[in-house]
Order: sequence, then structure tokens, then C-alpha cells
Amino acid sequence: MNKIFVTGASGFVGLHLVPILISKGYKVSALTRYKNESKLVNPKAEIIVGDLAIIGNWQKKIKGQDIIVHLAAEISSKDPSLFERNNVKATQNLIHAAQKAKVKKIILFSSAAVTSIRKDLYAQTKKLQEKIVIKSGIDYVILRPSMIYGPGDTKNIGWLIKIISKLPAIPLPGGGHFGRQPVFVADICKIVFKLIGNNYEKKIFEIHGIEYVSMRKMVNVITKRLTTPKIVFPIPLFFLKANFWILEKILPNPKFTSDQIDSLVWGEKFKGDKWPEIFDIMPTSFEAGINKMIPKK
Repeated sequence: MNKIFVTGASGFVGLHLVPILISKGYKVSALTRYKNESKLVNPKAEIIVGDLAIIGNWQKKIKGQDIIVHLAAEISSKDPSLFERNNVKATQNLIHAAQKAKVKKIILFSSAAVTSIRKDLYAQTKKLQEKIVIKSGIDYVILRPSMIYGPGDTKNIGWLIKIISKLPAIPLPGGGHFGRQPVFVADICKIVFKLIGNNYEKKIFEIHGIEYVSMRKMVNVITKRLTTPKIVFPIPLFFLKANFWILEKILPNPKFTSDQIDSLVWGEKFKGDKWPEIFDIMPTSFEAGINKMIPKK
């Protein structure tokens, strides 16, 4: 039975992945940075509280592990230094511990941002993170997913659902023509399960949603599921971003940032790998995914 060490276990993907791995018979050690978040993780996992960017007791827990699934990452922050700390330094420490423990494989969750037009600190530090893993000498698989969504998502699509459910009228940045290729979280977890059970080595997979979904379609699908009529109107993108930029400056811990507006609407199309065929997985359509996020009334 493989022993699996999961970082970022209390994050969005981790909370879906850990129970699945446990249900498949794997022994899971789940790392979370904060003690108050550890209660969110499946209690059948070995819960470890630790900060990857700081040398600590978590390193000893890597001894005897077969596979590391590295989910932990800084996605958005008002403090630029946190991207270097939590994406680069943390990965360096993790790899050093994995080398000492002779871990067999690491599955790194990178991002589609590394091959996109994005040049922000998130994209830059994810590129550095990949280089660290590739040069480690440990067998690796790197996943570059586009925007992941599903139950428990509080950002991106989850945030959009929350806004649409509360507002009588919905502003569409740039008229709603921008789009994304969201991939459902359960599909991502199935891919990880396939990677653990097969001998994929030194591989990089581009994992993008099978549909290019415009912002207008996102809003239409969500409002259809909510069964509440909404007024939809176009709004200049710069105006919307300016409002969120102001909120970032006022609020100590904003729930959504202007960078995340970019994340929702940057509109880039990716070809990616034919992962449904590679991993023999039936992909979840965007509408089916939204239906799983919003309980039927």
C-alpha cells in the first residue's frame, strides 16, 4: 500500500483529494499550515500541521512516504514576498526533505499560468517551482490545470455564483465575451488517482477544461440553475477592475482581488493534452459541474 504525503490538504483540491485517496486504500499524511484548518481534513488521514517555508517537524513525517502530492501554493496576495516564500522556498524545502527520505515520486500541481500570457508573480514563481522539481532527481509528474472549480470553491466560479445569487443585476466585464476552460475538481482528483496507480515518470500534462466557456455562458448557466431571473448588462473591464483595486486598498483581507478578475476573464485558449483519452476519464461538462455546486431548489 502506497503512503502518500499531501501538502495543502486543507485547500480546495486537497479537501476533495484526501478522502478519495483514503477510500481507495492509501495511507495519507495530510499537511496543513494552520491548526484551525486541520479539522477540515478527513480524520482518517494523519494530520500534520506545519509550514513548508520553515524547517520543522513536518520534514520527519516525509520519511517512509512513497509519493508526495504537492498542492500547497500562494495563489493571490497583497504581499508580493509571499509568492517567493510559499511557492519557491517552500518547494525547495519540500524537495530537500524528499531527497533525504528517498521519496519515489512527486506529483506537482503547477498551473496553466506558466504557459500563458500572464507575467504576474504567481506565474513566475510557479515556473520556478517546476524547475526545482524537474532538477530534483526525483521522478515527477507535473500537472498544469486551468481554473479548477467544484463544490467548496470560494474563488473564481464559486465567487461568481455567490455574487450572482445576491445581485438583482449582473455586470458582464467586456460584454462577457472573455472566457475560460474550467476543469471540474472531481476530474482532477481522478487524474491524480490514475497517476498514482500507473508508472508515469518525468511527464508534464496540460489539463484544461474540454469547453471554452465565455463569461456570458457562465452567467447564463449559473442563473438557470438558481432559477432566479437576472438582469445582465455589459460593463467596461477597466471600470470593474478599478473598483476591486480600490477595495483591495481599503480592506485588510479582500475576498476577491483585481488579479482574480484577470484570472476569470483573461480569455486565453489552451490546446492542452487530450487527458480524457490519456487517463480514460469522462470529463464533466461545465453545466453538470455547476449543477453539482448549486443544490437544486
